[in-house]
Order: sequence, then structure tokens, then C-alpha cells
Amino acid sequence: MHKKLKNIFYEVRAPKLSFKDIGGFADVKKIVKEFVCLPLQKKELVKKMNLELPAGIMMWGPLGVSITMLAEAAAKEAGVSFVYVSGQEMLGKGKELVRAFDDAIHEAPCVFYISDTEWLCPRAGCDYEWEKGNLRGIPPTFADEKLSRLFIEQIDRINAEDNVVLMGGCYRIDTVDQAIIKEKRRFNRKIFVHPPTAKDRTGMLKIYLKTIPKLGKDVDINELAKISKGYVGWDIESLCKRAVINAIKDGQELVQMKHFRESVKEIEPWLTPGMTKKYNDLYKNDCPHHYAF
Repeated sequence: MHKKLKNIFYEVRAPKLSFKDIGGFADVKKIVKEFVCLPLQKKELVKKMNLELPAGIMMWGPLGVSITMLAEAAAKEAGVSFVYVSGQEMLGKGKELVRAFDDAIHEAPCVFYISDTEWLCPRAGCDYEWEKGNLRGIPPTFADEKLSRLFIEQIDRINAEDNVVLMGGCYRIDTVDQAIIKEKRRFNRKIFVHPPTAKDRTGMLKIYLKTIPKLGKDVDINELAKISKGYVGWDIESLCKRAVINAIKDGQELVQMKHFRESVKEIEPWLTPGMTKKYNDLYKNDCPHHYAF
């Protein structure tokens, strides 16, 4: 079954992206492979060794750090189907939500990934502010109580299926209802996809720089990674595109370091220092055993 709806509520398909298509995050990829790929590839051996399989894995971190891509890459690595649900697109669509879970069961073995879980199951009364006046990336609307209850019921239903690996994604772990991340049989494991480090940005740059036909020998990838602090994946992509535009404005085919330096001044980083600090503080103060197999 391969399904792509006109308005994308969810998608069922063979995964296309691999871990090599994702720049940086070597530490995160390692954890994803252990949590997701290993149980699918060597499930019987994992059980034989008395390792308890994760019921569900919640990945959380900034927008633009390839969380959805990591889930798809895990499916490709494991050699199974990929079922994707857009949490924000599912608002008000209870029947479609149930149908997506039905299809995940039908597609088993598969990786079943649900993005934007804080839209579907928000935590009541939480503080969405990063720092004073900064509400960047906060969902504008949420599911009603009826849809949230239905979502939890479907999570419980899917966890009875041995060959479906349940994965979720959210922007901030503290904004998701604790009912789905504290309960042992729901999302009982977490992966923090942290704000990109300079090393991660180097990995991203390597991917996007390959798309530029003529790159100047003076382009220093390490300097670019250093001066792009606060950039996430889409910022890095914009940086490379903007550098090409600046070269064209100069009437050149060769994209040089000066064009990148100009571009850095034009592109505001998605992550502010306050947001990066908040992410790291949230992770530091969270229960550490949820991050171990």
C-alpha cells in the first residue's frame, strides 16, 4: 500500500532518505539506530537477551533539525515501510487519525512516526515562553479533549502490535501531555535532538555545498560553521542559496567566501541564545532513564 493524500494528513510509503542524507548529529543517529533499527533488525535476539523493547520513542528538539528525516532514515536502515502522520494536519480529523493507525498496523513491519504531538496532546497550563517575549515556534492551536483522548486510545492500540515501531516528535518535551510520555506502555523513551553544534553545522554544510556548481577554493567550511551559530537546517540551506544569489548579483558563476559572509549578515538564526539555553536546561532537568535503552 502506498498512499499520499491530496491534503497530507498522513503518508504510507517506502522510505527514501538514509542517514547519509542528514548532515551532522552523529550522536543522535547512533541512539536512533539502537532504539529503532536494532529492535526491528534483531528483535528475537534482543528479546532473548532480556532487553525490554521501547514501547514508543519521542524525539524532541528545535524545528529544522531533521527529526522527521531521522525517523524515515531509521525505517530505510531497518528495511521496513515508513508511515508518517502530520499532527498539526490531523486537528479536527478523528476518522483520518484512526485510519492512519489502521494503515500502520496493515503495513507492519514499519516505523510509524507522528510529528507535532504537542498539537494533538498538549500539556495543560504549561509555559511556552523561551525567554521574556519570545514565543517562537509555539503552536497557534491545539486538539480538543475529544481528539486528544482518541489519540491516546490509538497509541495504546498500536502498542499491542509487535512489528510497529511507534515514534513521535515534538518541539519541546515540556509542552506534551505527561499522559503519553510518563506511561510505560506509551512513549517511554526519549531522544533529544539538540540544537546544532558547530560540528553538526559542518555536516549540514557539506550536503548543501555539494549543490553549488562552482565553489571558490577560498570557501572555508569550518569558518562557515563557526559564524553560523544558532542556524538550523533550513538556515544553512538559505545561507547557501543566498550566497549563490550574491554571486549572481556580482555577475559571477564562482561562489566565493565573501558571498557567504554577506549572506550570514542577511539571515537571522532561528535559534536565539535563550532558546538554546532553554533546550539544554530542559534536557538536563529531565529524567535520565528515559534516554537509555
